[in-house]
Amino acid sequence: MEIHGPGGISGPERPELKPTEAQRPDKAASTDKVADEVNISEQAQLLEKLSQVPAVRMEKVEEIKRLIEAGEYETSERIEGAARKLLEEL
Repeated sequence: MEIHGPGGISGPERPELKPTEAQRPDKAASTDKVADEVNISEQAQLLEKLSQVPAVRMEKVEEIKRLIEAGEYETSERIEGAARKLLEEL
């Protein structure tokens, strides 16, 4: 075989281009189907969950801080409600 520059292949043993599996007519009509598979990493799953967490409402945080500092946040109703929710979860 002789090669004359880029793309200049000639000679008695000129290479034949063979079709790929998908290009062959007998394989294109095949009923065997291969399913694609997608794997989502644990990190990507956690990021998806984080993206669904509602945004922090800073005005609400500041209001609660003010109530705690003033000693007005811990009312008997709130303490009873928190205890009730804790018992329900247990």
